[in-house]
Amino acid sequence: MLVLVVSFASAQTAPTALELEVLARTNQERVARGLSPLEWDNLAAQVARAHALDMLRRGYFAHINPEGESPADRLHKAGGVEVEVGENLAFYENYPDSRIPAEAVRGWMNSPHHRDNLLKPSYTHLGVGLVRQGNRVMVVQNFLARPFALSFTRQASWVEENTLSLRGEVPASVGVFIEGNLYAELGHRFDTTLELPPGASPRFGWRNGSRWLEVSPGQSGFGFEVRQEKALVPGCQLQLVLPAGRYALAVGKEPRFWRTVDGPATLELPLPASLELLWVGRRQGDWIDYAFRIPLDLETSATTPHTYATAP
Repeated sequence: MLVLVVSFASAQTAPTALELEVLARTNQERVARGLSPLEWDNLAAQVARAHALDMLRRGYFAHINPEGESPADRLHKAGGVEVEVGENLAFYENYPDSRIPAEAVRGWMNSPHHRDNLLKPSYTHLGVGLVRQGNRVMVVQNFLARPFALSFTRQASWVEENTLSLRGEVPASVGVFIEGNLYAELGHRFDTTLELPPGASPRFGWRNGSRWLEVSPGQSGFGFEVRQEKALVPGCQLQLVLPAGRYALAVGKEPRFWRTVDGPATLELPLPASLELLWVGRRQGDWIDYAFRIPLDLETSATTPHTYATAP
C-alpha cells in the first residue's frame, strides 16, 4: 500500500548566505511599504535553483522553459500545491557574488512587473535560487501565496467512482446541483457524462432568468434522461485538516464547486484519481478564492515522503 504525505516544512538543502540576502533585501522593501515580510520556503527554493541551473546549462532566459512549463507547472510538478505563484529572474555576467543580491533586488524594484511581484500583498513565502556557472550567475525568486494553514495526508485506496450521464433537449438551461451548490450548467441541449464526488446525490434546476427553479427528470417540458453509475476505482483516502473559518471545496482539472466546510474541521475524503484535483479555498458569501490544489493521482504526484503542513 502506498502512503503519501506531502509538505514544504521538511528540512531540505539549506539556503546559501547570498540567497538569504536576497530574501532579506526583498523583505526590507516590503516592510518599508507596510507589507508583511516573506518567509523562506525550501521547496520553492529547490524549484528556483533547478530552473536557474537549467537556464544556465541550456542557454535561455525565460519564465517558460523549452518544454512549455510555467513557474506554476514547475512548482506543482515538484509537489507544491499553492494556486497563486510568481517568479522573478535576473542574469549577470562578470559580477562578483557580493554585488549580486543588491543588484538583483534593485533591478526588480526598477521594473514594474517584477516590482509588482516583489510587493504583492498576497504573497507569504519565497524561495530563492542563486546559481553560478563560471562567470555567469542566474537568480530566480519563486513567490507563494499561502493565506491559511493547511495540512493533509493521502493514502492509496480503492474508492467510489460516481458518474452521471445526461441526455436531453429542453426549453431552458439545466443545472446539476450537489449539496445545494451549482456543480455544472448544461445548456438547452446536452449529451454528456459528469463525474461527481463520491456519495453525491444530484438534484436539478432550470434557469428562469436570474433564478434557478428545481426540476425533476421527466417533468413536463423537461424530459431529459439521467443515469447514475458507481464503481470501485483507484484513488486516495485524503485526510484534510482546516483551521477556523469558512472554506469551499471543489474537484476537477478546473474547479467544480462541491461543498462548503466550516472549520476547524478534520475531513476524511475518499476521492478517485480520475477527479484529478481537490481545490481548497476560503469562502466569503458567493466569493471563493481557491488557494490550494491537491493532486489525487498518487502515481503521478510528487512522492516526497514527509508531512505536508503549512502556516500562513
